[in-house]
Amino acid sequence: MASSSQLIQLAKSLPAPLQRFFARYPPSAIVPENAPQTRYQEDRPNPFRFYRHPVTGKWHDPVYSQRRQAELVQMAREHGVEELLPETRKATEYRLAHRVEHGLRVKGTGVGQKVKGHIHERHMIAKMEQRRKAMLDMPRLIKHWKRHKARPMASSQPITAAAGTETHYQVLNLTATLLDTQNDPTPLIKRAYHRALLRNHPDKVTASDPATFFTVDQITTALTVLSSPSSRAAYDAALRVSRPAGAASRDAAFQTGVENVDLDDLAFDEDDECWYRPCRCGNERSYIFRETDLEEVGDEGELVVACLDCSLWLRVHFAVVDVEDDETPPSDNATKEKS
Repeated sequence: MASSSQLIQLAKSLPAPLQRFFARYPPSAIVPENAPQTRYQEDRPNPFRFYRHPVTGKWHDPVYSQRRQAELVQMAREHGVEELLPETRKATEYRLAHRVEHGLRVKGTGVGQKVKGHIHERHMIAKMEQRRKAMLDMPRLIKHWKRHKARPMASSQPITAAAGTETHYQVLNLTATLLDTQNDPTPLIKRAYHRALLRNHPDKVTASDPATFFTVDQITTALTVLSSPSSRAAYDAALRVSRPAGAASRDAAFQTGVENVDLDDLAFDEDDECWYRPCRCGNERSYIFRETDLEEVGDEGELVVACLDCSLWLRVHFAVVDVEDDETPPSDNATKEKS
């Protein structure tokens, strides 16, 4: 048996949880037989076992849970003092005896067990094997997909116009005649595109009139088709073929009104630096534009502006006068003359 000094040195080298445990429950192998028990030993002789109260007869849980028992056993095994612990099911000796009796059990594999673990754990190895085979077979599947699937998907679809649906012109609130009168209809189409996005915003569309609502996909598709001259020509041809006999009268009713005015006839707001004009729909500033809009179409001499609240349009005629040709520098309004 080791001396007292050796036991003291051994106790000091142990971790704090083991020191507290041995202070409360001194091992019977190293203490004298007549040594008094601690108050913890008087209450529970073995803190690792269930305890039946001598008076009430009720069973009480162990002082240390199964997890804490396993932690103490692991620390004691690492420091070579596992044999000083009380008897527990987490001890190495008990686990080895259980393995000899029941065989080796591997969690999730079913080896040495019948229904151990969840169903996804028991099927894990088989699923991982299927996944490994699928990954190895992936190059062949990709080649097969490219050979049989990619070619039909890559073929371009012809531009068609289904009868009974809203046309791209109706989505952007434009007409083919209005676009034909423009030398470059791209700025007009872009303004109609942004205007359609604002008018068809979900926060602005009322539930009482859902028929006038167009989605973002419809508006974007209309912009893509009408912006390209070749796509627009193909769409117009398909539209003429697919439209029913009575569509001409309906299209005539849809024609957007265009009013021709001169720039000098419009009011100018010096604070906002913009021209504006009221519309018959009731808005006092339905038509509004700035000098930057005029500069974009300066070579054409006319600007087409859409009403903010209705389907009417305004064609503003103007002419750019160079300052060098005039002795007196004109004002901002005078630089744009009537065409």
